[in-house]
Amino acid sequence: MIKSSEEMLEARENIIRVSRELHEVGLLVRTWGNISQRVDENSFIITPSGIKYEDLTPDMIVKVNINDLSYEGNILPSSEKAVHAACYKNRPDVEFIVHTHQVYASCAGTLGIRKIVSYFDDEDIFIPVAPYALPGTDKLAENVAMTIKKFPDLNGIIMANHGTLCFGRNSREAVFEAEKMEVACNNFLQDVCKTDMHHGVEVGFNSHLENGEIVYDIPDTPERVKRIHEAIYHRRPDVKYIIHNKSEAVMTVSRRANHMRPLLDDFAQLIGYSVKVPSNEYGKDGTSYHNIKKNVNAIFSLNDGAYCVGKDEDDAMAVAIVLDKGCIAHTAVMRHGEGHYLSLFECYKMNRHYRKSYSKLADVKK
Repeated sequence: MIKSSEEMLEARENIIRVSRELHEVGLLVRTWGNISQRVDENSFIITPSGIKYEDLTPDMIVKVNINDLSYEGNILPSSEKAVHAACYKNRPDVEFIVHTHQVYASCAGTLGIRKIVSYFDDEDIFIPVAPYALPGTDKLAENVAMTIKKFPDLNGIIMANHGTLCFGRNSREAVFEAEKMEVACNNFLQDVCKTDMHHGVEVGFNSHLENGEIVYDIPDTPERVKRIHEAIYHRRPDVKYIIHNKSEAVMTVSRRANHMRPLLDDFAQLIGYSVKVPSNEYGKDGTSYHNIKKNVNAIFSLNDGAYCVGKDEDDAMAVAIVLDKGCIAHTAVMRHGEGHYLSLFECYKMNRHYRKSYSKLADVKK
């Protein structure tokens, strides 16, 4: 256990180092996910809420009481502190926890099944899936505790429609568990769901506003695409940046789907709770049909990907990243034949909370 101030500083710096390593390899993105370390029998330190990993400093890592979730200082700890506390309470051997929204494990957790059986190299892998509950709630912590008690020898679980929890005696073991889980879940999606898709953003035609004028990244952007950009800026005065995502997963959905119901928490938070995909080039009135709505931050175009919007490039890219993951999950569920969709109430509540609270907190910390 940590006893001196020097050891505490080293622990905080280690959390920052691990978070940036995971950020670089894509297992942590923006401010999503969180990392903690046990420091004594009654407390742990954890990453804060709403601050980008690249901006973290040791004084931002918050000390939290395991038993009552009280914390030291003025910086808010992660909203998932109760989940971490549940892990430490039920696994006295655990010293370090990594919670990520990593792509393939999160997508596997939308299929409505209670366990993922796969492989990593020549090793069989079993990953339990904790039942869904809204993020940051006591119910989610209870579901995690129940799952950990049921599988006391495992060092990784999936939280349905949310992300992963990976733990170990130190940061190295926890990070390895996250990496192993991602490979195993990608293998599962390929073998069981026939979904072999690379995660990422493939940029098409982007634009942004400068002094009220649309500036296109590619000067010879087609007129057809320009009309879509113009319509978005006209209907959404809050939008200042558009990223046209033509990744494999997004293109697949733009060809074959007509409606996306959220399967993942971060999709509901950042993108919206109902995203329609045009089924034909023109609407009944003879004009181009695109579902441009307030608080829906992805606009699909038939067989041409989706336009991801935000108040700046960073926000638009966050939408593009989450949309790609959501489209992988959507494709996996369609090919699997079943999945667990989030309810309209759950989606509305998360989306509203993110817009009113979390995104504003992130802005303050920029």
